[in-house]
Amino acid sequence: MKLLVFALPCLLAHGAMAWAPVANPQSGSKMMTEWGEKVAPETVWRSYPRPQLVRKNWVCLNGLWECAITTGAQQTVSMPWGKANRQPVKFKGEILVPFAVETPLSGVGQLLEPADLLWYRRTINVRPKPGERLLLHFGGVDFRCQVFIGHSEVLDVPHEGGTAPFTVDITDFVSPGANELTVCVWDPTTDFIGSTGKQVFKPHSCYYTRMSGIWQTVWLESVPERWIADYRVESDVAKGVARFLFDVSGPASGYKVKVTVFDGDARVADFEAVPGTAAELRLPVPVKLWSPDSPALYTFKAAYGKDSIEGYFAMRSFERRKDGKGVPRFFLNGKPYFVYGPLDQGWWPDGFLTPPSEEAMEHDIRTVKALGCNMMRKHIKVEPARYYHLCDMLGLLVLQDMPNGQRLGDLNPQYGFYRREFKEIVDTLRVFPSIVMWIPYNEGWSQPGEFFTHVTLDWIRRYDPTRLVGGPSGAWDYEGGHILPQGWANRVTTSHKPPDECEAGDTVDMHIYRGPDMLAANDRRISFLGEFGGLGHPVSNHLWRVATANWGYGGTSDTATREGLEAAYLGLMDKLLPLIERGLGGAVYTQTTDVELEINGFMTYDRKVLKFDAAVLKAAHEKLYRAASPQLVD
Repeated sequence: MKLLVFALPCLLAHGAMAWAPVANPQSGSKMMTEWGEKVAPETVWRSYPRPQLVRKNWVCLNGLWECAITTGAQQTVSMPWGKANRQPVKFKGEILVPFAVETPLSGVGQLLEPADLLWYRRTINVRPKPGERLLLHFGGVDFRCQVFIGHSEVLDVPHEGGTAPFTVDITDFVSPGANELTVCVWDPTTDFIGSTGKQVFKPHSCYYTRMSGIWQTVWLESVPERWIADYRVESDVAKGVARFLFDVSGPASGYKVKVTVFDGDARVADFEAVPGTAAELRLPVPVKLWSPDSPALYTFKAAYGKDSIEGYFAMRSFERRKDGKGVPRFFLNGKPYFVYGPLDQGWWPDGFLTPPSEEAMEHDIRTVKALGCNMMRKHIKVEPARYYHLCDMLGLLVLQDMPNGQRLGDLNPQYGFYRREFKEIVDTLRVFPSIVMWIPYNEGWSQPGEFFTHVTLDWIRRYDPTRLVGGPSGAWDYEGGHILPQGWANRVTTSHKPPDECEAGDTVDMHIYRGPDMLAANDRRISFLGEFGGLGHPVSNHLWRVATANWGYGGTSDTATREGLEAAYLGLMDKLLPLIERGLGGAVYTQTTDVELEINGFMTYDRKVLKFDAAVLKAAHEKLYRAASPQLVD
């Protein structure tokens, strides 16, 4: 089966290719990473975007698209619709997909306003074949997206949500030959949205430049009429069993999924699975377990009728259990495990939420591991799928936040949307073994009150029992953590539920700068330090904006020099040691890189300067793990 789909290049009105990076539209910053400096329209983001479910018949649609922004007139009772907000007849510019329109790498660098519509257009040339379906995939579009082939809208309902990927079956809308593909995006940034993350209209403090439109890979894929839509593998480490569950699409049939599993080049097993029913595979002994020190992966090939895919899975467990002293701890593969690593915002000066390349993402992950960290908290962001694939391959635990919005209380009108999008994110990411804990709420953002907070945490624990549920992280934990009735200076510690009542979270999570500190060890949940540190250190010629507004969570008074920064950091590590003995299960240092005005990263925002001696930090982190070992005897 061969996919005959060809994407034609997008041209300006006069036919010339003229893409080039631009400055940040709000700060004027021209900061670029070394990978951003190498970006070119013909080579941008060309890897297969879904590494856990791979087919050969696909075409990347990243590159230059025609682009236009229309602005609607102010809505009034007498004129309820803006006359200008309609599909433009002529597109006079171009944009580099998959970078959001505000980003330097988009080549546009224009802030989208709430009354604007952002339009994309390009031509695709297709040759449909009988018995095949043509799927159009979007890795991420912020916020509301409508898709047209020619005059016809191909989605019954516009897709809303800037974080989760979605797929459109365009088979019945295309004709052989050239087809015009148009995408319309509306993004009000804050209103109506449950997952704004850290985007704001005016960047300040820990909030950053907003972004809109297509921000992950767009691609076409040809599949048979019956195809494998998704899969997941749940590992039972104690029994050496992997449970496969395949979801399929297309007409109902009696077909089974035929699976062959490999360990490297060695063929491990062949078996069949009934779609929608778990199929158990007992792996040969010794079973290879996945961990940050040994990220062992099994690969497999699966066939369903005429469809065939390649995927992978890992054997690993991550649990909350009590150590020999009765203190709840993290357990990886049946053994106590202290987790440590940075808060990772995942922002880039040239692409914002879109990394400039896969190599750029790999650099961040390898740097974190070189510093001796075994974990990263992915903070208020969902990455492209290939990011988690790299964590799987290289060996890095991921604590995954839900990208929250505003906190609106029990009657939060965004709560239903939040839950729907959270489920979409979990469904997308649960196949990646490196993700070991979900963090639904951070510091109260978009968090409802006590009852609905508990309901959310309890739901996700039931929906994905293979992972832990963190928090609420930092604040508004009604079941043994902190609430903030009058701000951070007056935090109040709540009481645990009685032993016979459910506590939905697996951690009680403190945020404190500088810190470190911890909530008291208890017999219900792991005491976890979800954020601390934040030592500010400016590096000349590597600042997003040269201004007195640059800051660090943990201050800058004694960390202005590299020597002062390192001494302060090592002092924090020394203070962590007795906390581990008291029952601390893990800690998250803020943060991987500087971001815009924040200057508290291990690295500068452009990733060109590592502020610390990697060997010194690795040695300090090894002390944490050694200090934990005597306490973590089961």
